Amino acid sequence: MELRKLIQEEHIKTRKLWEEIFTEDTPEFLDYYYSVKTKDNEIYVIEEDDKIVSMLHLNPYQMRIGKQVYHTHYIVAVATDENYRKRGYMAALLKHVVRVMTDRGEPFTFLMPAAEAIYKPFGFEFIYEQKRGKIKGRRNLDKSLEVVEATEENCGEIADFANDFLKEYDVVTWRDVSYYKTLLAEQASENGGILLAKQNGQLEGVFCYAISEAEDGENASDKHFEIREPLCRQKEDLEHIIWFLTGNENESVFCTGYGEETRPMIMAKVLHPELTGDLKTTNVFLNEVV
Repeated sequence: MELRKLIQEEHIKTRKLWEEIFTEDTPEFLDYYYSVKTKDNEIYVIEEDDKIVSMLHLNPYQMRIGKQVYHTHYIVAVATDENYRKRGYMAALLKHVVRVMTDRGEPFTFLMPAAEAIYKPFGFEFIYEQKRGKIKGRRNLDKSLEVVEATEENCGEIADFANDFLKEYDVVTWRDVSYYKTLLAEQASENGGILLAKQNGQLEGVFCYAISEAEDGENASDKHFEIREPLCRQKEDLEHIIWFLTGNENESVFCTGYGEETRPMIMAKVLHPELTGDLKTTNVFLNEVV
């Protein structure tokens, strides 16, 4: 068994294991991930029998804690070939990357767990809950909102809006032009994009969306919309965006950030408590992108 960090040119070698383990991800998403995200992420693997049998990806994110911005990593794609499980490979990878990030002075690391029980023994705890639910659209006749598709030229404007919108949070993913360029590419891989709501030329809301095609038993023309990470001050603006997507006021659209249901979503492991304080009692807003 050999545990090592891949060089960037080797990152594509992990796609086969990803496809075998995370079967819900589409080829289009993986095309995006392996052409965009693996350009600057870190991938640690365990090799045996001359092949990659276990992996863990560290995707970089800037995190604002108070007024200071820190370099952190989001753990994704923790996976082991089913023929090589129960050998402690996942534990070895987690312990190794935690040492690496701690030595680099990163304040904490975070992940979206498949199950809490997997990561709790390694010191991870839930720090962020997310509202979610289905919402119907409504055309806002009292307010002349202009809705436009964002392009890379809008990314600076969006980042400024988002950072100002989220300024009340103590711990938040810091957004810049690069963040939104990457997010545009991710949403495009899921047939979506980013919609901007403007009033008199001023940006009032940012809405990421994805579109999935018809499922078995449905009409081929049926599409399912999903709103992600909506940033808006008025629910009416969100309802108008849903109406803009669906074209009617009867269809319910799944939305994160609003709704009746709340579920724990992000777990974190504090690496330097002197920088973070107690994240469980801190006002946190974290992203759900990969």
